[in-house]
Amino acid sequence: MYHKAEVSALNIREVITLIKSITDIDLRLLRVFDTVTKCGGFAAAQAVLNVSQANISMQMKHLEERLGVVLCHRGRSGFWLTEEGKAVLDACHVLFRSLDEFRAVVSAAAGAISGRLHLSIVDNSIFNEKFHLASAIRSFKERSPNSEIVVNVTATNDVEQMVLDGSCDLGIGFFPARRQGLTYNPLYTAGMHLYCGARSPLFERAPYDLAIEDILAEEHAARAYISNTQLPSFEKKFSVGASAANIEGLMMLIISGKYTAYLPSHYANHWVKTDQIRPLLPDQLGYQCLYEVATKPKRNRSELLEMFIDTLLQEHDPVELIDYRIGSPDPN
Repeated sequence: MYHKAEVSALNIREVITLIKSITDIDLRLLRVFDTVTKCGGFAAAQAVLNVSQANISMQMKHLEERLGVVLCHRGRSGFWLTEEGKAVLDACHVLFRSLDEFRAVVSAAAGAISGRLHLSIVDNSIFNEKFHLASAIRSFKERSPNSEIVVNVTATNDVEQMVLDGSCDLGIGFFPARRQGLTYNPLYTAGMHLYCGARSPLFERAPYDLAIEDILAEEHAARAYISNTQLPSFEKKFSVGASAANIEGLMMLIISGKYTAYLPSHYANHWVKTDQIRPLLPDQLGYQCLYEVATKPKRNRSELLEMFIDTLLQEHDPVELIDYRIGSPDPN
């Protein structure tokens, strides 16, 4: 996204030319196509678009005729995009972002800061009492009442990627590896503990009547968003028999009774209180992890995004930058 001071007349002319070459009908059809792909098919998109499946089918056919390509296939085996459909979808996202940037530039030129911000948030972070996104949004809207916010909740690995590819302006999550081209600001912390389910042979002795050897003897579910090279030496000793890229997937594996896994304590608390899962040696194997804000470098931010970042940081307590670990310390 362009900063107001860096948007040249050429940038604006290019965007205006792009907008003039696309009709209102094209934009409407492209947004229908984008919604259908996000929903995973025509039937699932009915409720979102508030039109019948037959109407969606007709609009998709109209778009394919206008573009001269087949965008997708659907049938008993499901819904999937053609290679041309994937290319058009990528172009849609570029177009939508360009329109958002254009609106922000025009608003700033008129002396008002407004536009649309796309946020990417790691899944299940709402349970953390230290995370004050809701109050930040409220304060931000009071400062910029004409702005629009789009919130995407996704898995950890996708948060950074959405910022990198431009589909989101800002990402909030746990980032064990730094991605080149992004900047990071600390936001809040979360406790991480190792858990087992009620059907696990460790459950009756958890949380403290256990030896490290007992835990290492059980199969472990790995966090797919952390590579083995990023783990401390102790966690590399686990016998990994499953993995999941998001917290809900890890919880399902724990509840099966077949695996141990690490979870944020703010998410696990509900299942701990109902005695469906228990932490394992929390004083030895627990740790604090850092949740951060990921954005493009400052020179690529709009005034609207700068305002939101400023508001977000003001709504959170400062984080002392100690040596936050990706995994547990070695207990030996």
